[in-house]
Amino acid sequence: MKQYFIILALVFGFSVISFAQRELTENGFGSDGKPIGQQQKKDNSGMLDSLGYDVESVIKTWKLTDMNSAVVPFKLDTILGEIQNYNPIYQASISNSYLGNLGSAYQSNIYIDRVNDEGFLFFNPYRAYMTKPEDILYFNTTTPYTRLFYETGGPKGQSENLLRVLQTQNITPHWNVGINYDLISSDGQYQNQKTKLYDFTIFSSYKKTNYSMNMVLNMNRMSAEENGGVIRDSLITDTDEESENIQVNLTEGRSKLTNFNLFMNHSYGIGKEKEIVVEEDTTYSYAIDLMYTLNYEKNSWQFKDENLNKEFYSEIILDQNSTFDKVEQSSIKNTFQIVFNENENKWIRLGARFGIESEFLKYNLRRNVSQYAWQQKDENIHNNQLVASLFSLSGKSLNWKAVGKYVFEGYRQNDFELDYQMIKWIGGKDSGHGFKLFGRLESATPNFVMEEYYGNHQQWNLNLDKSTELRIGGEYFNKKYRFKIGANVSQIDNYTYFGLNATPEQASGGINVLTGYLQKNFKLGNFYLNQSLVGQNSSNEKLLPLPTLSIYSNNYYKNDFFDGALGLQTGVSVHYNTNFYAPNYMPATGQFFLQNQKELGDYPKVNVYFNFRIKRTRFFIMYEHANASIGSKNYFSALHYPINPSMLKYGLIWTFYN
Repeated sequence: MKQYFIILALVFGFSVISFAQRELTENGFGSDGKPIGQQQKKDNSGMLDSLGYDVESVIKTWKLTDMNSAVVPFKLDTILGEIQNYNPIYQASISNSYLGNLGSAYQSNIYIDRVNDEGFLFFNPYRAYMTKPEDILYFNTTTPYTRLFYETGGPKGQSENLLRVLQTQNITPHWNVGINYDLISSDGQYQNQKTKLYDFTIFSSYKKTNYSMNMVLNMNRMSAEENGGVIRDSLITDTDEESENIQVNLTEGRSKLTNFNLFMNHSYGIGKEKEIVVEEDTTYSYAIDLMYTLNYEKNSWQFKDENLNKEFYSEIILDQNSTFDKVEQSSIKNTFQIVFNENENKWIRLGARFGIESEFLKYNLRRNVSQYAWQQKDENIHNNQLVASLFSLSGKSLNWKAVGKYVFEGYRQNDFELDYQMIKWIGGKDSGHGFKLFGRLESATPNFVMEEYYGNHQQWNLNLDKSTELRIGGEYFNKKYRFKIGANVSQIDNYTYFGLNATPEQASGGINVLTGYLQKNFKLGNFYLNQSLVGQNSSNEKLLPLPTLSIYSNNYYKNDFFDGALGLQTGVSVHYNTNFYAPNYMPATGQFFLQNQKELGDYPKVNVYFNFRIKRTRFFIMYEHANASIGSKNYFSALHYPINPSMLKYGLIWTFYN
């Protein structure tokens, strides 16, 4: 079935390419209905298309935020200095505990970066690899835009491959369609460690006069071999044994996750259209926007092991010979919102948003139907939520936004969230420096699966209280000097976690987490020293262990030649965090959990790389984990899970829009 889905989408995509090129050039109009060449934002590389028309490439991009009620302009990444940092988990957070291989389960070591509840619990350790509707970047272009990223490395049997393909263009001046395909296929350097993940997305946007629409059709599939870690850490630290010969705990463990999304967002403006220019990007607003969003999602997780290692599993409950555990979930959300845009109503200059969201979920999971009998059963739950927001985002020196959410009926009844954000520029927005303040108070019912679950190796039936978290913080930023410093404090009551037995537990008292961070990019001629530091302190290290200090340091030399046509860069990047009780990982539930056996960390992972650019094509060559055979070999990321040894990798980013 999936093959037919992909073939159909590709045929549709290439048909769109052929038609759209002709439609745009023959009409001679851009995305805003103006003749091509009269756009607000231009690319300097005007090209002559195949029909002989001079078409300037104008590319506008944006994302949807605030429950899809707001459009935020987004700038495409053209930075040469970070193309070698392609691993999605290190793009999301500078420090992570993971299973060592690209595409494997991970957990951020930075508390404020963690994915606490993805909705479907089993996606939490894979969220950075997934593409979902809230991640989609929408386009409006005068010419087709294509972006290809490819990375590879390693010998046969240990190879690593990552492919990302994006193709988008306008069918008409008002309608854009795009296709995105991501693939990770990594054999790993240890036994039974292979990962394979792909996501395929069709996205579209339409805007004409009062009406606008955004649509996403998206599929994610992930499969991972689960080896349970090495049988003894000393096989890594005290021997020179080749990684592929080191014995692991599990030989037949397999995890599989699937995710399907259908998303549609409709907006209709009431009143007179008003043009707004923000940082050279033109948007339009009406006095009132009426919005409806449909989001359908279907998810599944399963774990199989046909050769049970009784020394690894603390319990084997249902089947002594093999394990097959699975959980499925489907959900549908309907959201209605009305937005009163600021400066458009005579009664009030503030903006306001009000909405209601209805959510229906169905779980299919194992349930205890009698004293010694279990079977897969459906469990239906629902939630109804109210949303209200006030905002002022058009001020020249002060912007702020306040949002409140309250679940008035359903499984999560009485859950609430209050969020406030403010930006104060010093000398106006054009100055590029100022302060950010934010605060958040949230009370949330633990994930449905955290309350009751029956697997072959872990089972629980709990009555958990709501978790409450208060987070407040502030930040100073200065774009001119490439500097940012900030701090925040989190107070967590009824903190819910996976304990030493790899089952859910809840803290009886409160936990405080203090986080401070600093980013500074130094420039000395053609030398760049980009530094990111995060310091953390947990008031309860037994239940919420965190590294005191995490560092990402990227240092390089960069220069351009031949009037900028050729760019060269070479440098060294380092990831480092101090010792702490990094988590263990349970393949049978796909979750990280506490351990008190061994502190991990205090090990720098060093990458040496060479990047270069020829016009719009960027290349990199990197020797990853270059220090693997130098000094200490205590390079464990999670308990009993070493990161991969040294590997030569190379890749390219190829962008064309003509």
